[in-house]
Amino acid sequence: MPSPTLPEFFPHELIRAGQDKLVQDLDQTFQDKKILLAHAPTGLGKTASALSVALYHALKDKKKVLFLTNRHTQHQVAIETLKLIQQKMGQEIKCADLIGKRWMCSQEIANLFGNDFNEFCKSVVERGECEFYNNVREKKALTIEAKVLLSEITSPLHNEQIMARSKEKRMCGYEISLALAKKATVIIGDYYYLFNPHVSSTLFTKLELNMEDIIVIIDEGHNLPSRIAEMMSSNLTTFMIRNAIIEAKKFNYGGLIGWLQELNTIITKLAEFKDIKENEKLVAKEKFMSLLAQTVNYDQFVDELELAADEIRKKQQKSYLAGIAGFLNAWKGEDQGYTRIISEKTGKAGPYLSLSYICLDAAMVTRGILNQIHAGVIMSGTLKPAFMYKDVLGIEKGVEREYSSPFPAENKLSIIVPETSTKYALRGDAMYVKIAQKCSEMASLIPGNVAFFFPSYQLRDVISNYIQTPKKLFWEKPDWSKEEKEVFLAEFKATSKTGGILLGVSGGSFAEGIDYPGDLLNGVIVVGLPLARPNLHTQEIIKYYDAKFGKGWDYGYIYPAINKCLQSSGRCIRSETDKGAVIYLDERFAWQNYFICFPRGGLIVSKEYGKMLKEFFGNED
Repeated sequence: MPSPTLPEFFPHELIRAGQDKLVQDLDQTFQDKKILLAHAPTGLGKTASALSVALYHALKDKKKVLFLTNRHTQHQVAIETLKLIQQKMGQEIKCADLIGKRWMCSQEIANLFGNDFNEFCKSVVERGECEFYNNVREKKALTIEAKVLLSEITSPLHNEQIMARSKEKRMCGYEISLALAKKATVIIGDYYYLFNPHVSSTLFTKLELNMEDIIVIIDEGHNLPSRIAEMMSSNLTTFMIRNAIIEAKKFNYGGLIGWLQELNTIITKLAEFKDIKENEKLVAKEKFMSLLAQTVNYDQFVDELELAADEIRKKQQKSYLAGIAGFLNAWKGEDQGYTRIISEKTGKAGPYLSLSYICLDAAMVTRGILNQIHAGVIMSGTLKPAFMYKDVLGIEKGVEREYSSPFPAENKLSIIVPETSTKYALRGDAMYVKIAQKCSEMASLIPGNVAFFFPSYQLRDVISNYIQTPKKLFWEKPDWSKEEKEVFLAEFKATSKTGGILLGVSGGSFAEGIDYPGDLLNGVIVVGLPLARPNLHTQEIIKYYDAKFGKGWDYGYIYPAINKCLQSSGRCIRSETDKGAVIYLDERFAWQNYFICFPRGGLIVSKEYGKMLKEFFGNED
């Protein structure tokens, strides 16, 4: 029987305009064993294109496909795409859908996260006390019952379905998923399955995989550098120390209490800022270590914390002492590509001090990985400029491509209105009133639901108080739970006929990764440029990228802000039948150094927004 050709893997009958070029580029890139950096707008069919081409090459070259995403909804999209491919080809596609081990656990682990969970899991398995694990593995080999369950899975299943089936059989969903992954051609997971050194090392060892064995698809790739930097950073706060002291007292670790109190004193001493206006400064690695060494041997302190944490976890599963040990171990890390900052912050329970070891350079993790893999694609609707991602991820075999939107140009109105600014020097009541007047007018000219995305909650609050509209206002809050966000979104969408206004922030929960199809959102107004706060962390990133690429201002400040704007504006048009207006309200968007970052298609700089909106929505007087 002849091997199937590439078109046979494509899940749909028709290929969209522009999608054919993406498929060709993916095919060529994978043949050449390179990495495609694809700026591909919404609607192009990135997931279907990437999975079909990657699957074709994986089967041909005996590789595995790793589909990585930071969005849970994308797991479902990938699974449904694989089902369509399987249906079209008429042959089984072996697939495993992995989420974090903690989220696949059937034990009672309500408050366990990070290392606390890992240590708890490891200890109950080693002691033979996890019924769910024991029902899957016996002396590390699969049990007969587990093999039966695995044999019944003949179609790609979402992790929730795997969890439900495993729970029904009193089995560990994570171990079942790992067993599936060993034979799978496609593995779906979060970024950390490849880029967290400890997690990827464990996974690749268990699956007997090498980097050269995988074709990687990275979805929403614009998030990758910041996600990795966050993953490789570590913090120590006065809250953590306070809780650790309470824990040491509770479990009679009196010897640690004095050392922890001294650690708190050191943090307070380091936080003596020269200027009352300052609330942060750099800290040298040796300065902190030498201050602590005056009280206790640094490594001995870490060892004692870890030993105590292990004992405490046996009694209450969780330990604050472990978090402090983890930070102290991280602090011993490299200076290159990192910065060390002490700062005063404010949380729900009031002000606190935070000592941070912050990763500035994601390429310290990604370079070695992305240059070893067989081939790959990093894709996003806002992977712009692609050359920046190639640089900051350290990709040596990258191919940059930009694709046009497949949606009808006449369905989208894009305007930069250069009449106001949220620039710090221009802020004040007069400017806030002027911005609010523009927002009020735009809200009245755009029928149905409109979303306003501001640079910060503080600016959102002060400007929105001046907005005058009969439409219902929906105020996004930064600390909502998943359930609260879902309720808020449902209520906002329900006002589409009468009209509502979502007041959010660029880079917030409702500006990225959420679809508002059809007439659920008819307009997006990006109010102001969401530049990062010019704090010490931002200054250090700019300085670092300036030294490395001579592009610190662009890579560390301008491009990330524009990317947030493009993500916000992308909420409006989600299908070929959607119609909507996108307005960028700030004079700086028309400045050359910002303007060149926007996709060219149909973008207009004009103060005649009123006339244009009336014509676009057909509501001329």
